[in-house]
Amino acid sequence: MKENNFKTHTRLNKTKFALSFYLFLSFFLNISAQVRLENEIKISNSALFFDGSKVKSGAPNTGSDYDYFFGKVITPHGDCIKTYKEYVFMTWYAGGKENRHVMLTRFNTLTGSQKTIEFPHRHNGYQNKWWIGESHNTIAVGISPINGTIHLLYDMHAYSRARPSDGSLSKDYFRYTYSKENAASVPDKEFTLSQFIKDKSDNDYKHLGLNGKENYKVFSALTYPQFFLNDLGDLFMYMREGGNNNGAYKFSKYSAKSSSWSDFTHFNMLGAKSKGEPYNWGLYGDLKYVNGKIRIGFQRRSSNKNDKYEYQNGIYYAYSDDQNGIKNWKDHKGKAFSLPLIDADKIKVTEPGDLVKTKAKDKVYITGSFDWTVTDRGDVHIISKVRDNENKVTKNIHSYKKNTGNSNDNFITTTKFSGASSIYTYGNDIYIIGLTSNGRVFVEKTEGGTNNFKRIYEAKNGKRFNHGKVHIANGKLYYYLMEDKSGDAQPIYLQVIDLGLEVLSVNNQDFDSKSVKVYPNPTNDRFTIVLNGLKKVDVAIYDILGNTVYTKSTTEGAIQVDQGFGSGIYLIKVTERTDRVYYSKLVIN
Repeated sequence: MKENNFKTHTRLNKTKFALSFYLFLSFFLNISAQVRLENEIKISNSALFFDGSKVKSGAPNTGSDYDYFFGKVITPHGDCIKTYKEYVFMTWYAGGKENRHVMLTRFNTLTGSQKTIEFPHRHNGYQNKWWIGESHNTIAVGISPINGTIHLLYDMHAYSRARPSDGSLSKDYFRYTYSKENAASVPDKEFTLSQFIKDKSDNDYKHLGLNGKENYKVFSALTYPQFFLNDLGDLFMYMREGGNNNGAYKFSKYSAKSSSWSDFTHFNMLGAKSKGEPYNWGLYGDLKYVNGKIRIGFQRRSSNKNDKYEYQNGIYYAYSDDQNGIKNWKDHKGKAFSLPLIDADKIKVTEPGDLVKTKAKDKVYITGSFDWTVTDRGDVHIISKVRDNENKVTKNIHSYKKNTGNSNDNFITTTKFSGASSIYTYGNDIYIIGLTSNGRVFVEKTEGGTNNFKRIYEAKNGKRFNHGKVHIANGKLYYYLMEDKSGDAQPIYLQVIDLGLEVLSVNNQDFDSKSVKVYPNPTNDRFTIVLNGLKKVDVAIYDILGNTVYTKSTTEGAIQVDQGFGSGIYLIKVTERTDRVYYSKLVIN
């Protein structure tokens, strides 16, 4: 797209609006700098870890060691870290085995202060056997940038009236906690449990549904909670309904205006066999909002017990051109399909199982090390791993598709890839972020649409960590980590690593001062955005950290912005429904 140079100024009283090409470039272009550790903050000395042995479901309480059923890791785990304004929010379970309380820590990146809220709920363990750790039962956190509410979904693994079989969770199968408006940014002294809304039925902070009413059919048997935002600042949540080989993803959108959640939209449906497929199937992957679209990537777990796959197979990917994800779904070549998806092969990208020799029953092992992301330019990257248990061969796989403008391009799949458990994107680059064999942080990077990963950062000294979760925002890597210690209560830290990038990269977009103009109101510090010739647009304003501070959709030719802003630099983004994007810079002194 063409990039237009421009310079205009408007002044009034206390507020100055300036569009400066020089500042414009320095603010928006990606400028490489040295990657460095900016800060390391201890969050707690005692976060929960399952330090015992892997046991069966009926195992007795062994005492001090915290035994587990699936895996050792519960903190940090899942969708446990988010940024909002100057804050970083992190969820965790308090250790040790006798504690297990749900915790929420808010760290202020500007002042260095942190405040932690302890919730009454305690990790219930495997099927409500608290002495057996359950690694599925993560704590997800989401923040609505429109009304500043905090949302938590936690401690669930397909619970229902019959799971566990003794019925002990028949009135506690769904756990949702939410706050008052603007609780996310209250002063530290006010950031307390009192900011959260109690459930009227039992006077605790757990709600059995998203909208205050029990609906067993809708909210039972759910696992893997996740939150994400679209470009308008709308908050979404999704979870898996059902089980491993008969599971479905369904998602809901939060309305900040009405403080309510929409009905669920199913991406796929339970019981595919009853709808014409040869077998039921479940999915392991993620629903994300990346590069302006809601997208999905997953591996399938079929109920077919007679094929060569022990668990998962395939790589599947699709996206929606609808900001709400309800319609306009397409495969990677742009071929449309409707929801709910019944036949997963409609969106199949490739088959990792074809890269190994064995054809024997249950000898192809595909679990873990699966992730995907999309660059700002539209390059799609997917990683996975396959193991041939007959021939003792393991292959790490990188499948990627550079956005050349031709949707019919196929993915390139290579096994010349060192492997990773997760990948990330910022701008038009792809990152691998993890821990070395010595337990220290490393970062590797390649340009989108390539497989040329180079290590750009590696800690050579300092603490050694066992595991962690990554969040990238505003050119910074926020790495939430557990130190490699012993016992069922171990230290957790937040590392802030500067990736050497300017915030809010908007490469390959239109910059057009003629279409978007800002005019101050002569009686106060408010202003009007005039949209010359533009109709049916979505407007968003971001602060210098990349946080959404204002959104509005309109079919009119102007918007009266009726809220005040503090001094600072802001980005006004105007998106036509034709997907053409315009940007203006707003400086308020």
